Amino acid sequence: MQRIDLKAILQRTVSGVYGDLVTRPTGQAVRSGIEHMLDDLEREQIAVIDFSTVRCLDISCADEIVGQLLLHHGHGRHFLLYGVTASHCDAIEQVLEQHRMAVVARDRDGRVQLLGPVRETARQVFGVLSKAGPAAPGEIAEHLAVSMDAAHEALDELLAQHLVQQSEDQYVALTVP
Repeated sequence: MQRIDLKAILQRTVSGVYGDLVTRPTGQAVRSGIEHMLDDLEREQIAVIDFSTVRCLDISCADEIVGQLLLHHGHGRHFLLYGVTASHCDAIEQVLEQHRMAVVARDRDGRVQLLGPVRETARQVFGVLSKAGPAAPGEIAEHLAVSMDAAHEALDELLAQHLVQQSEDQYVALTVP
């Protein structure tokens, strides 16, 4: 896992004292800094985007940093958002809804959640995996009292959006340590 500190990138690319992520040009500069860091990572490494030192995030920056990053680099790479606040989530959710994408986020209190459009059964499956750890489809179906087909469909949705990983017959939720 590679932690990417947004405030450090912001200070290097835009200003040494600026602590807010506002305006599209600021978001583009920060995304460019993230992309340079991604060039040095193996595709299998999970990129953890650290929002914990960011005070304010507007929708245009959320689009550049989260939306465009997922659009351009989300196929085959796992991203997690760390240290998000409720106001960060508001801006990010709007962007993810627009692009029909989802991402795993952890708030400052350690609560893990999915942001973006995901069907309810897939959210429930993710919740089981994030709390109970790795599980097989049969275990998930039994725990949620859903059919095996429903469990497989939800797992396929989560896999397609890079929200879980599969190892043989076990699935595990992406979570931020």
